This record gives sequence, C-alpha cells and structure tokens, in this order.
Amino acid sequence: MSNRNLQLDSLRGVAAICVVFHHCIHIADPHLVPRVLNAPLSALSGVDIAGRALLSVFAGGMAVNLFFVLSGAVLMASLYREVRFDVWTAIRFTLRRILRIYPALIVMIAGFGLLSWVYPPSHGSVPFTIKQLVENSLLITNHVNGATWTLQTEMLMVPLILLTAFGRSVFGNIVPVLFLFWATTCLFLGAPFASSLVNVALPSFALGMLVPVTSSTDVKRLPGWLVFVALFAMIWIRFLLPVANINALVVELSLSFLAVAVLFHSGERSRVFDHPVMTSLGRLSYGIYLTHPVVLSALLPLFVAVLGWEWIAENYSIFGILFGVVVTALTIPLSYLSERYVERPFIRLGQSAFSPTNKFRSAESSFREQNRYPLEQGSMAGE
Repeated sequence: MSNRNLQLDSLRGVAAICVVFHHCIHIADPHLVPRVLNAPLSALSGVDIAGRALLSVFAGGMAVNLFFVLSGAVLMASLYREVRFDVWTAIRFTLRRILRIYPALIVMIAGFGLLSWVYPPSHGSVPFTIKQLVENSLLITNHVNGATWTLQTEMLMVPLILLTAFGRSVFGNIVPVLFLFWATTCLFLGAPFASSLVNVALPSFALGMLVPVTSSTDVKRLPGWLVFVALFAMIWIRFLLPVANINALVVELSLSFLAVAVLFHSGERSRVFDHPVMTSLGRLSYGIYLTHPVVLSALLPLFVAVLGWEWIAENYSIFGILFGVVVTALTIPLSYLSERYVERPFIRLGQSAFSPTNKFRSAESSFREQNRYPLEQGSMAGE
C-alpha cells in the first residue's frame, strides 16, 4: 500500500494552475505589478480593483512559495525515513532528484528549441541557439523557459536539505529550527549566494523542512477546513497589501506552512483534495508547470493578431482568463504525455536504482508505516 499523500498532490496541482493563469494575465500588461499590485487600493480604479482581486487569486509568486514549502516538507520527510544518514544516502537522494527533474526538463527544452526554428517564440524574434538550449537544460540559465528558475532553486537547495537532515540526525530538531532562523534573516539581509533565486525560497524551504518534525498528534487535532481558511487568508492578504510588503510575505509563508502541515499530518481525508480531478492535476503538475510557457509562447501571437495588443492591455483580466483556459486545455494533454512517458519511467528508475539497500528495506518500511510520511514528491517536481 502506497503512503503517497494525494492531498499534497492536489495542493500542488492547484498551485500549478494558478501559475499558468498568473502568466497569462501578466503577459497582457507588463506594468501590472507597479501599477496594480504595488499601488494602494485607494488609488485604483474599479477595473483595476477587480484585476487586483483576480491577480490575488492567481498569484504566481504565492503559488511558487507554496511549492517550495511543499518541497521542503516532502523531501525532508524522505530523508527522515532513511534508517541511517551517510554519504551514500546523500548520493542516492541527489541522483533521485536529478532523475526526477532533468529528463522532463530536457525533453521540454529540446521541443521548445525545435519549435523555435519553425515558429520563433513570442519573447524572441530568432530561434534559440544551441548554447541557450544546453545551458537551460543543465539549469545554468533559464533563457529558454523563464519558469525554470524555480528548478534552478530546487537544485541549489539540495545540499542545504542534505546538510540540515544530517545535522538533525546528529543534534536533533534544533538544527532545522536554526536553519529557519538563518533563512528568515535572508528575507531582510539577502542570501549570501544566488540572492535573486533564494532570498524567499530559503525561508519557504526551511518552513517546509519543519513540517515532518511538527507534532503530528497536535496537528491532527486541527480541523481540516483550516487549509481552506489559510488559503483564503493568503489571497486576502495579497489583495489588501502591496505585493512588495515584507510583512505580508512573512504572514503568507506562515499560512503556507499551516496549510501544508495540516494536509501532511491530517488523519481525515478531504473530499476536495481527494477528488480524482484534483489528484490528477497534482500528478500532472510538474508537466503543467514545465510545458505551459511553451504553449503560451506558441499561442500568444495568434491571440495578438486577432485581438490586438491595445485591446488585450485594456482588458487584461478578461484576456487573462480566456487565454488561461485555452493554454491550460492544451497544456494538460502534453503534461499527461510527459508524466506517462518521461517522468514516470525515470521516477521508477530512481526508486529502483537508488533506494536504500535491501539490507535496510524491512526496517525502513516499518519506520515509514509507523510515521506515515508521504513518499518523496518535491514541489513542482513531484515524487
């Protein structure tokens, strides 16, 4: 019987759809952040207040931070399930992450590159170069698919997750608490490395890494509807306060932690998050996240030709919803193909080739069943 937490999958799927609509709305007007999201509510017109409400529901930054909290939780839980922590544990974990993230990424980048030779992307007038394709495939840059900055962040976090897990195995739960304290200072002082990528990701991952060590008994006493309260509160905060407000970000991350912790430890099943449509979206979430920029880039010139940039910019909310529905409808079948024929085989390869040795499997299985940790899934790159 699988211990995979389908409710976390569903939450990831919701976040992926939010990212799709976020990009579809923002592409209509590149000035929405300073003009609508960072302006005081009192200065907005009725149209822009409605637009801000829509952008608060489909808040891409908020969804990505939720992805990172999910990543920290399920990846750290997978390391806690290890019977012992040594060099081979770290190597197996890293190789599983590589096999989870890179195959679908490389296929997507190759496909985008081939498409660009017959149909230049909407954000460029010339095909991608071989250098750009190789660098983005290796996550050195994100010049081909800008959304892959989050995968760069995921890989940057691997050694920090491993160090934190090792520290906890030696010194106990104080280590992830100290990591959270340090990571939070990066919000205000900046990260000592790759600050453009990890300033916010560090505290997000750190909060997620605390989820498995949170008392499951205490969390199980919390009602399941708290997840919906937390998600609604996040949207409300995004609507009321400017997107650049650091205090709002701290509260948003705390609410993300609450939502993930309740679903992670919950003893009761949610009809919403257990619904087959929701769990299917969760299973396809990595493909949705990876593929939608390609679909968006291919379709945008057609919409511009029919509607014109002036109408699109003036009616960014209507356009964003319409465009988002079309992009999502075309992205989901492509994501299914990615999940079925690329992601799933390499996940299985990682699990069979780089799981703990047979000597420790029986003890690990007993430990896993006792603690009911979900299988390693990992934000956009699930499992």
